[in-house]
Amino acid sequence: MRWLGYLKFQLDDAESNVHKKALKNAGCTIIFKDSAESLKEQRSGFDLLLSTITKGDCVVVYDSVALGSSLTQFLDRFNAIQAKGADVFILDEGIKSTSTMSFSESMALVSQIKERMNEARTKPGRNSAKARGMMGGRPEKISDRQTREIKRLYLEDIPIQSICERLKISRPTLYKYLKR
Repeated sequence: MRWLGYLKFQLDDAESNVHKKALKNAGCTIIFKDSAESLKEQRSGFDLLLSTITKGDCVVVYDSVALGSSLTQFLDRFNAIQAKGADVFILDEGIKSTSTMSFSESMALVSQIKERMNEARTKPGRNSAKARGMMGGRPEKISDRQTREIKRLYLEDIPIQSICERLKISRPTLYKYLKR
């Protein structure tokens, strides 16, 4: 029985060294690698892994995202490995294909895998936007100057309703900015 590692990384992904070390620590003698950033991109490393697998081998991946960028792709690759007679071990989730699970555990796993895939797909875009100085989330309702004005008016004992009407904001918004 051989332990074969499979690693998917992005070109600038610093986590790939951590994943590679974890695969080696898990006992992988050979590690196949792919750099893939697209659903449709061919993975020569995965194809080589499939041609190398023999019955009884164990394919080890750091996390479920390594096997696919979509749930369909993940299941196709998972089934392709098992069709060759090998087991799959996902380190991060601590799951081995030989273990038995209840239906609810299986659905929870599928949900977790889907969530990780969504995170992996959106992470490069978020990092790129952050590098360009763009921040995510909803824009602030009022400016710093208006926040100072709210505090000044509040300290002058101007009624809350009057402050809200003047700045066209709700009571909860006013109290939110008073706390700052």
